Amino acid sequence: MEEASTNVNHEISSVKRLRQITNALFKQGMGYAIDRLELKRHLTFHKRLQKEEFSKPITSLPVRLRRVLETLGGTFIKLGQMLSMRYDLLPKEYCDEFAKLQDDVKPMHFRIVKQIIEEDLKQSLSRVFKEFDTKPIASASIGQVHKAKLRTGEMVAVKVQRPRLYDLFTADTKLFHYLAKLIEHRYPEVKEYDLNTIINEFESYSKKELDYMLEARNIEIFHNNFKNDANVSVPKVYWEHTTRRVITMSYVHGVKISDVADFETYHSSMKAMSNNVFNAMLDQIFDFRVFHADPHPGNILLLGHNKIAFLDFGIVGRVTPDMVDGMEEILIGLLTMDLDIIVSAFQRLGISDPAAFNSKQFKEDLVDHFAEYYDASNNQINFATFFTNAFDMARKYKMKLPINFILLGKSIITLQGFGARYIPDFNFTEYMKPRIEQMIKERISPGHVYTNMRKAAINTRDFLSNLPSDLNSFFKTWKDGQKLKLEVRKSDMDRAVVELDRSSNRLVIGFIIGAIIVSNALIIHARVPPLWFGIPALTYFGVFLIIWLGVLLTISILREGKYRSED
Repeated sequence: MEEASTNVNHEISSVKRLRQITNALFKQGMGYAIDRLELKRHLTFHKRLQKEEFSKPITSLPVRLRRVLETLGGTFIKLGQMLSMRYDLLPKEYCDEFAKLQDDVKPMHFRIVKQIIEEDLKQSLSRVFKEFDTKPIASASIGQVHKAKLRTGEMVAVKVQRPRLYDLFTADTKLFHYLAKLIEHRYPEVKEYDLNTIINEFESYSKKELDYMLEARNIEIFHNNFKNDANVSVPKVYWEHTTRRVITMSYVHGVKISDVADFETYHSSMKAMSNNVFNAMLDQIFDFRVFHADPHPGNILLLGHNKIAFLDFGIVGRVTPDMVDGMEEILIGLLTMDLDIIVSAFQRLGISDPAAFNSKQFKEDLVDHFAEYYDASNNQINFATFFTNAFDMARKYKMKLPINFILLGKSIITLQGFGARYIPDFNFTEYMKPRIEQMIKERISPGHVYTNMRKAAINTRDFLSNLPSDLNSFFKTWKDGQKLKLEVRKSDMDRAVVELDRSSNRLVIGFIIGAIIVSNALIIHARVPPLWFGIPALTYFGVFLIIWLGVLLTISILREGKYRSED
């Protein structure tokens, strides 16, 4: 009985929400969409009679959609904010417009705040806090922040989540799936965007944001990374007073950079402050490999004397090894005009359907999108434009880029805008150049070569160890009578065995040569005695082995070429 009542309430809530959506669309002159989606029944009678509203354009579609999301608030604003990061899915004008969505809402009553804190901390507010400001210093759709003082004397900021949010988000995401199905049915051209996948990603993203413990862990990571930095501050988490709905962290005295009218008042300058922001972000990306994914001026405080503090760690990106390799390949390909390297890098980052990938057409588009970088020095590369072009290519070729690569691109684009706002004649490449040069040096270092060889060896081992079970699955499928077409000739099989044997031998020789090269580099670096002419004697033996094995490998390849030409 109770379950039936819940379902009825959900249906009533959904109908009410659909009515709100329909009215928001109508208000923005999108009656044609209401008509096509068959939502007119949710309008009042007099609005249905206003035929002119069903074709009257007001302004650009991105602006109208942003206003619709603002009107609906809550989950819809969060959806728009997530979409603002998906340059790989939506055109730039939509992402830029959705990025303007503000999340300021009416604060919760203090009675509710007190109730949530006491429920989660399992003790009265007065036993935890000596002082607690009833008026919040910030309020958003997920929660709000209050300034307080612990019984131990520390000033803290307490972030409290709004009640029943999980149920509200669950109900709205169900409605999103219903609308997605309706839109794809009425607008078949939208199917290529795979709306249900986007909504599933949003649902996963929202559930993480609703767990304050995850955000608290992010804060602690950044706090530990910058605890010895004189120019950057990150709050400390008080874990004994932190739960899934409450975060207690040290209070940071400062003003949002976006609200600073006169930097001299804070004994600071725009350029010095900006230098600290950029250096901190590049440290996060290149050194710590964990970065703030939304570093706009409203998320950064100025503490005075050019010192800064980052806020809001709900969205954090991570630089994976594949991302590093892919970015290095793209940069090298751009600076050397080697399109094959760039194609390989994009494939490494992720293609949804390799079979449909038109390499020739892709290269032609690369020339169009990245022509400005050919023969360019590092100083001439606009990284924001580069990422924008990369996302354009991703949309066109249905590439499913990793979310961390997308977050990295968004951070770079945001930083580019930050610099343009606060630094005259801003050149982001000047900040990036030393980091890129360091990346390239690390790429050719003995340690990096050894790591790649080790990965290749592990992959080869895994392939060989899995081969029997894979063959067993294949023959089982064949035996069970499933449709398979297999043509095998004995001569072809014999040749395949020979080719496999040759390839294996060459692969082994290649591994040995690589291992000797790495060993020689390490021996030279360590200056292992005895030394001949200032060089370790073992090195000469290693060089001899490399030359000998290289000659054997070359002869083998030349002989195979001769045999093939005779065939």
